[in-house]
Amino acid sequence: MCARDNHIRRELIKSTLEVYPIKGFGAVEIGVHTFYHTNKGQIQEKVSGTYKFVQLWQFKDGVWKLARVISYGHNEMHND
Repeated sequence: MCARDNHIRRELIKSTLEVYPIKGFGAVEIGVHTFYHTNKGQIQEKVSGTYKFVQLWQFKDGVWKLARVISYGHNEMHND
């Protein structure tokens, strides 16, 4: 999808968000997001699918940094 120069965005399904502290490191964030795409040369945005994610956050020197993102369950992606 990215190679076709589509515009892609994702939107959190707020009711699915879970955040847990990891002592001495930061936090883990778990949830579900919906991906949307707009094909090159088109105006209308379309739903690509809804997938799960895990994000690992590190708190270091007073700053939160995203250390790792895992998005999974993309076996039914719609990109037409």
